[in-house]
Amino acid sequence: MASATTPKSILKKPSYPATGSSKADRDREVALYHANLIQQRKDIELKILLSTETLIDYPLAAAPYDASNPSPADARSFKDLLRPFQPSDYDALIVERNINEHCGYALCPKPRVKDGGGGKYRIVGKYGKAKDFRVVDKEELEKWCSEACAKRALYVRVQLSETPAWEREGFNSVNIDLLDEPKSEEGKSKERQSEEDQVVEALGELNLRGTEDQVKKQDAADLALERGDRGYATKNGLVDVKIHDKEVTEPVQAPSLDTDDLSSRLGTMHLTLEGHTPSFGSRKQRRHHEELGDIEGENSDEDTDWKL
Repeated sequence: MASATTPKSILKKPSYPATGSSKADRDREVALYHANLIQQRKDIELKILLSTETLIDYPLAAAPYDASNPSPADARSFKDLLRPFQPSDYDALIVERNINEHCGYALCPKPRVKDGGGGKYRIVGKYGKAKDFRVVDKEELEKWCSEACAKRALYVRVQLSETPAWEREGFNSVNIDLLDEPKSEEGKSKERQSEEDQVVEALGELNLRGTEDQVKKQDAADLALERGDRGYATKNGLVDVKIHDKEVTEPVQAPSLDTDDLSSRLGTMHLTLEGHTPSFGSRKQRRHHEELGDIEGENSDEDTDWKL
């Protein structure tokens, strides 16, 4: 008779480091870890709040700087303060600047435009070309001093990350570009050029073809697409395309204008489509016409001399 044995548990016993730490010490480390994460989140939120308060009074530099040519110092600090921002934080900054009657773009020194008329919507672009015509919310127009500043602010907003700053790694390394960067003396001289000259100069510097290797690869891809080479053999270089002249085995004959042959063709030539003469009507109708033809052939033996 087998002896009764105590069943062995399949559950694993908790293991702790060999330093003699207990479960209470482990729980304390976990609690401290999460507490530090919460504290880091609060620190970043406080930093965003302080940055918002600072940017309410921007720009700091006076004329001759403006939104189209901001001060280099203001532009640099503006980018640094915006790095931990989310789009929602940036929207809150615009609201705070509007409360203080400033333009929503932080680098614009002008006040926002206020429309005293009634109604909720406004028509924009009705005096220009049809492509600029649109209906805009009145409150959206009152956030800015002009449409140009609205574009500048939107250009910055689309570069902000939706991920919270405490979940990002190295948010301080985020780079933000401005639609109108501070201009150097060279940039100011270009600004004095006519719009046509700027376009011509930009097109001259534009490289649409890429490097020499990229051009060769693109030409090879275009040639393969034109040939229809898309199979496995083509990718491995196993396709050898050769073009040969068609071999003619029959003797060459000059075209003839035989009267009988030509008359037989002219009868149905107007019905011929790419060398094929279609037959009209159903098979039953064609059989009926053939039967009528046979009957007329039989009756053709009658004497018709008396007819005029």
